[in-house]
Amino acid sequence: MKRTAKIVLGLLLAVSALAVGSLVRAGEADDLQRMIEVARQGAKDLERLDDQGAVRDEVAMLNVWLDQAWGLRAKEKYDDVRLLLDRVQAQAEMIHEKITAAQLVREATRKETEVKRIRDEIAKTREALQQATLQRAALEARGK
Repeated sequence: MKRTAKIVLGLLLAVSALAVGSLVRAGEADDLQRMIEVARQGAKDLERLDDQGAVRDEVAMLNVWLDQAWGLRAKEKYDDVRLLLDRVQAQAEMIHEKITAAQLVREATRKETEVKRIRDEIAKTREALQQATLQRAALEARGK
């Protein structure tokens, strides 16, 4: 009887370990799924921020990596998924920096255009002032 109890207890422990292992795997799969979904939403946000289309190719690559991560998660290759998600995060940060740089370049270009317009206006005003001074001198010379 003792031997049978030990065997049953051993089997129960083995089944429990398998059940806990599958619960851990299920929890891990769920966590990775949430991480992938959050990254997908982040990619959509980056697409919306990219109003100039400066990083269209990079966002496409990001989406390809997210699709790969989803496939690896389905195959239960969780370590590979984590590595891919690290790459996705680094890519998203780089994309965000490129979008910011493109926005700053656009703003700088706008300001340079405004400065050029103002300089041209100042040059025209100086020329008109010089012409007015010459006309005044000519009128004064005729009046004497």
